[in-house]
Amino acid sequence: MQPRINVALKAARSAADFILHSQEKLQFDREQGQNSAEAYQNICTGAERTIVHHLEKAYPADTIETRLQGTVQEGKEGTWVIDAIQGQHLFSQGLPGHVITMSYLVAGKVEHAVVVNPVTRDEFYASKGRGAYLNNSRIRTSNARSLDGATFAAQFPGTEVTLPYASGQFKVLEEIAHQGGRAVLQDSPALTIANVAAGRVDAAWGIQLREWEVQAPLFIAKEAGCLFSDFNGAPSIDTGNVICANPRLFKTLLPLLNKHLQA
Repeated sequence: MQPRINVALKAARSAADFILHSQEKLQFDREQGQNSAEAYQNICTGAERTIVHHLEKAYPADTIETRLQGTVQEGKEGTWVIDAIQGQHLFSQGLPGHVITMSYLVAGKVEHAVVVNPVTRDEFYASKGRGAYLNNSRIRTSNARSLDGATFAAQFPGTEVTLPYASGQFKVLEEIAHQGGRAVLQDSPALTIANVAAGRVDAAWGIQLREWEVQAPLFIAKEAGCLFSDFNGAPSIDTGNVICANPRLFKTLLPLLNKHLQA
């Protein structure tokens, strides 16, 4: 295991402990009528600070960027990108499915990535050219060949950004169902993609995602043998639309997504 992965995992574990402890208070605050969005912001910021504390000590020459606080340390070497709680809705409801994501970039390219589920304690990680791992075991994506019997992960289109895609999303799910596939809906795109990397899910797609949401898990998925692109098949994900799958299923699913979800 690479030194930066070791440090990142140590930081993520500390943040996971903080999140789980704070989530108990969040549920109490919700019952008392407190604003759950504000509580989420406070807990997420606290988790970010926990991670930053570990990284600052280990790598004072690195830049550190967090989703809520922005750049908290300037450096001349690599850059850490941190999202402490991805999956706000499920987190605020006290449900599992939120994750911590961390990427380490050199010259704009990801070299290391970590995705940690605080509730299950699943730790996905990868280093460039060294493969992907889940809880210290090497992982590879699945070998599903067709929609029949395959499992897919997607978003429920219930936000202002994704709502215009609702009709197309339902058509995709309908076609998958008619061909014998099953779908699960998940709040965190990072977790869905990490599960594709581990072969727990055969393919996943997301709509109008931001780079920080998928940067770490797509790197892990690539190291696990997955392919990913936008719905046109372009390797760039600048559109925010992302498909990630094993190579065989990728060729089958891509035309379906392009047909119903391509704007």
